[in-house]
Amino acid sequence: MSSDNFYRAFEDRHRGSRELILERLKVYIPYISPLLALYTPARVLDLGCGRGEWLQLSQSHGFEARGVDLDEGMLQACIERGLSVTQSDALDYLSAQPDSSLAVVSGFHVAEHIPFELLDKLVGEALRVLKPGGLLILETPNPENVVVGTANFYLDPTHQRPIPPLLLEFLPSHHGFARVSTLRLQEPDDIHSRSDISLMDVLNHVSPDYGVVAQKSATREVMASFDSIFNVQRGVDLPSLARRFDQRQNELMAAHHETRLKSLATEAALASTRGDIQLFQGNVGVLQRDLQLLRGELSAFRSELQSLHAELAATQAARDALLHSASWKVTAPLRGMGAFVASPMTFMMDKVLQYPRLSEWINRAISQLPWLHAHLRNKAISRGLLCEPVSVSEMSADHPTIADLSPRAKQVHTALEQEIARLRG
Repeated sequence: MSSDNFYRAFEDRHRGSRELILERLKVYIPYISPLLALYTPARVLDLGCGRGEWLQLSQSHGFEARGVDLDEGMLQACIERGLSVTQSDALDYLSAQPDSSLAVVSGFHVAEHIPFELLDKLVGEALRVLKPGGLLILETPNPENVVVGTANFYLDPTHQRPIPPLLLEFLPSHHGFARVSTLRLQEPDDIHSRSDISLMDVLNHVSPDYGVVAQKSATREVMASFDSIFNVQRGVDLPSLARRFDQRQNELMAAHHETRLKSLATEAALASTRGDIQLFQGNVGVLQRDLQLLRGELSAFRSELQSLHAELAATQAARDALLHSASWKVTAPLRGMGAFVASPMTFMMDKVLQYPRLSEWINRAISQLPWLHAHLRNKAISRGLLCEPVSVSEMSADHPTIADLSPRAKQVHTALEQEIARLRG
């Protein structure tokens, strides 16, 4: 397709700037660099060279590079930069090359433009024209990327059909290449380190392009010089990104489950707390009723206390009135004398009774005054100094014996017996 330079304008719009493509193609330089030490010149043939970015890059690293393309507009971009190009069918040009004449055969975004039978033939011809250890590089859109495989791939009207990585990787092995490495390319840089993989990442951020690098067999020493670069794994495939997405979802589900469990535990704790609050409120109600009763009792007690205070005040007032009355003041000397007299009289009577002769003498003296004798005798009996006299005829088994008398009564009894014996003698 060359009318009005359509394809050149299309690539400028949708493939990316020249500078961007040059930067992306640098990933292949470590693969081809060892060939410079093996072959001079080390020739590169780029099939479908387009604007010539790969020609420019490989030439800048010391390779002799030539490009082939049918689109005149695309070739004009190469000619403007002084690159070696030929307008021709890529497969025809490749088939015309001598055996073992090239170090590198490349085709960037060519495989998806041709029928599979022509692609199969191209891979076989590449094996023929490559020198031992030479490399075949084919890059194409990656249909593992869901957005690429279902939408963006068909944006280019010259595309035939997407080619799965496993198919393009198998084709060189089938034709006899010694080893094949698949490079998945152009994924976002942060996709390798991010843990928060989303569904949009799975759909859109699998490597949108991939390249197959196949090497023709050579001596062991030659093959060994490429071992390190062929062992490098690059890019993001759909299964690995989907697994990371699943892992992230599982983590989120586990976190959600843990959060839910905590929420349930919190709800249970809240329910228990609500129960405790209700119980507490019930207890508070009981305490409030008890408090109300206590307040009633306290009010009654205060009323009673007030009554007692009133009675006390009345009593104190009566006492004060009595103490300040004329009769109380008049009888004060008599009250004092009575207390004084009662006490010494009791003391004197107790002492007199301790001396029988003195007691007898005083008894005979006061017997002349019957009223005084009776008064003193009653005082002595009331104070326990004398016992009530009991006649012999009145004594019975119910009366106490001498042994039952108090010590003082026994003393008086003995004194009486002595006096009676003296009088009789």
